[in-house]
Amino acid sequence: MDHIRSMRVFVRVAELGSLTAASLDLGLTRGAASAIVAELERYLGVQLLERTTRKIRLTEEGSRYIERARGILDDIAELEDEVGQSERRPHGLLRVQIPPGLTRIVVAPAMPGFIAQYPDMEVQILSRSDLPDFVGLRLDAALVVGPLPELDVVSRSLGHLPALTVAAPAYLERRGMPRVPADVADHSCIRTISTATGNPVIWRFRENGKDTRILVPGPLAFESPEAAVAAARRGGGILQIGSYLVYDDIRAGSLVPILDDYRPEGPTLQIVHPRHRRKPKRLKVFEDFLVDLNQRVRTRWNIRDTKSPGPGRPVTPSE
Repeated sequence: MDHIRSMRVFVRVAELGSLTAASLDLGLTRGAASAIVAELERYLGVQLLERTTRKIRLTEEGSRYIERARGILDDIAELEDEVGQSERRPHGLLRVQIPPGLTRIVVAPAMPGFIAQYPDMEVQILSRSDLPDFVGLRLDAALVVGPLPELDVVSRSLGHLPALTVAAPAYLERRGMPRVPADVADHSCIRTISTATGNPVIWRFRENGKDTRILVPGPLAFESPEAAVAAARRGGGILQIGSYLVYDDIRAGSLVPILDDYRPEGPTLQIVHPRHRRKPKRLKVFEDFLVDLNQRVRTRWNIRDTKSPGPGRPVTPSE
């Protein structure tokens, strides 16, 4: 049995969840791919895949095996790049978890440019805000907003996301304009819930060169940042949120920046991957892409008033 070939076939079947799709991708017949996986299972003495008429999924043993198998295949690819093919372009599948708002507004519009630069790569982006399940979701990496949860990971900082405190004009007419951060205690505040802790996110302001943390009051709290924006848009209260999520509302006048002299630095943004895995070349170039993208997005979305020019369109990697 060709162990490396068997690993490659098994990993691709698991990644695509289909023998047919994997066989087409690998240039094999479906029968040949099925036979290779079956031979590997016989050799190991365990079932790696559960096969039904509708889909294929990993068994517990398969989940453990794929982690090490992908690491071995990545090591082989890295060795080939270092020894004989140093100019080889990054290739292969990359699965990354990114929060939905960042995916839709920031990352997705830039991805065609990334793929044009690295045509041998396949990128699958899972739009989720919960803690990354690297094994169950077969993730290579995850983008984490805010404090890093207790995970056995290696992280790379991408900087901070610009944050704004905003409210609808109708709400401010009804309740008045807060002048200093302490004034929010007398207002209805729309809170967001951290998926890492399950608790409302503490608001931050910058006063006299120091960070001020305020656990704000309010009858509404949402796990979805975009739901919180929708509530603020309808006059539900004051909201502190990533500026990329409210830029269009500010341009349209449905939301207004407030307390801008006390603007916080914004939450941290980090990309993380499991500590026990080597970082393949495809992940390295994707991280570099995200670092560059976030730097340009920070400039374009760093709104200072309702007349700020901003982007008004998707950011592309070539800009």
